[in-house]
Amino acid sequence: MEAKKNDILFWFGILTAIWFAWLGMIWMYFTALFIAYPVGLLSLLIWLKIRHENKSRNKYIPLILIIGVILSLSTLIYLLVFD
Repeated sequence: MEAKKNDILFWFGILTAIWFAWLGMIWMYFTALFIAYPVGLLSLLIWLKIRHENKSRNKYIPLILIIGVILSLSTLIYLLVFD
């Protein structure tokens, strides 16, 4: 079985989306802006490149990115209100 370009891009997009969702919650000294959001943007660009492919797997990247944005902004709001 040979890996196609879109398969590699999909898995790289999944990994970068998970990176964004996990590290987007670190707002100490605004590090999320430098270590998470650029990687999340890269994941979004990868998804935009492969989304025209009619495979059901392509719905996972934006789902993970949306969860990451919700977690990141929730953490930021919590820190702004309670700290």
